Amino acid sequence: MFSMPLFVGMLVMKELGMNLTILGKRIQSIREKRGLTQEQMEERTGVNTKYISAVERGQKNVTIKTLEKLAAGLDVELYQLFLITEEIGSERAVKKAIDSLTKEADIKTLNLCLDFLRKAMA
Repeated sequence: MFSMPLFVGMLVMKELGMNLTILGKRIQSIREKRGLTQEQMEERTGVNTKYISAVERGQKNVTIKTLEKLAAGLDVELYQLFLITEEIGSERAVKKAIDSLTKEADIKTLNLCLDFLRKAMA
């Protein structure tokens, strides 16, 4: 079962038109910010460097299991791989995506989102 942050991240990814290339760039960006090489990522995750390279270029349709390994190797939560505001750009685009996602949501889903946002901002 998906966690709420992962679910929200995946919905935002879909709404903003995130594709494999953007996801790959996000993974590469986090890896580079942490000063890790692809070889070090292979040691941390067990995922082959050629595969990591292909994921970072958006050439592999990566599975959730592999994303979990990559997230662990990067010392981030899985949902953080989908937080793409730096790559997508504007605050306005993110707000628009959230607004669009919540228009059809029931009260239970809205309360879950509100709880998530409060925790994220604390």
